[in-house]
Amino acid sequence: MNELVSESRDLIDEDLARKKFSLVDVNETPIWMGSPTFLSYLPRYILAAIIFATHFIFYRVAVTVYAEGKDGLGYTILRIIDQLFDLIDVFAFIIIMLMIARINHFLNISTSNFKTTIFLIMIGLVPSFWFIINIIDWILVLIGKEGLNIPEWFDSWFLALGIINSLIFLLFTVISQFSYSYLITDNNIYIRRKILFFYNSITVFKLDELVNLKTQISYLGKVMGYGNILPITEGNLELKLKVSSERGGFQRVFQIIKVFIFYKRAKKDLSMPPSECIFGVKKPMVVYELANELIDTYNVEIEI
Repeated sequence: MNELVSESRDLIDEDLARKKFSLVDVNETPIWMGSPTFLSYLPRYILAAIIFATHFIFYRVAVTVYAEGKDGLGYTILRIIDQLFDLIDVFAFIIIMLMIARINHFLNISTSNFKTTIFLIMIGLVPSFWFIINIIDWILVLIGKEGLNIPEWFDSWFLALGIINSLIFLLFTVISQFSYSYLITDNNIYIRRKILFFYNSITVFKLDELVNLKTQISYLGKVMGYGNILPITEGNLELKLKVSSERGGFQRVFQIIKVFIFYKRAKKDLSMPPSECIFGVKKPMVVYELANELIDTYNVEIEI
């Protein structure tokens, strides 16, 4: 047996591996087990901080009275600008959050998925919903109808929503990070996804079905020593045919709008979520060499 395989097998807790991965056959030998590192989820933690910081900045600007009690033309102008901002702070917040959602989507990183984009958009729209309800409430009172009795938007709610929204995103990030674990045996690669007590699934890649393995290591990953190992099957290599057709005027406009909203930065490498690859593990090159060695050994045994 290869020295790398022997060392890895000596380090693994086989009983724990078999307990976590119930599909492992008694004739299989667990070789390596791992899970995503904190740093591999760092973009998501940073995004949670950005969500809170955006809310906090708007809260501080909205509740601060600039140049209060000071005389002079400059201070007067500053107070007027402050009052104008109080009138449009909700709409400015909406624009900023939509910009954050668009930039995050364009970057095409681990946080650029559909669910995160929708969450960021909803965060931005919450104050607008409240503002619209207040307008409806005022109109009802003006025409002599009974109002909705919805409290007006308070600037301090920026801070409350910032805490709530960032904690929600942070909670889902932590749950996601600890939901995945990976196991490599002498026959298979296992990907286990367990979300608290509500969901448990195991994906199996047979070594003889793998066409290739690829490593995917970011600049930060190279420095901090973490990365992804992508199991490449025949399905991953299939290319979708591009169908070109002539578009009319309306279709061109629709296409421009679609590109403006949904366009992402192109990636040269194949991208896979944590549920389809060995994501964000320590020493990815060692794991890559180990898996390749096991694949070669497995194929030799089959040929014999």
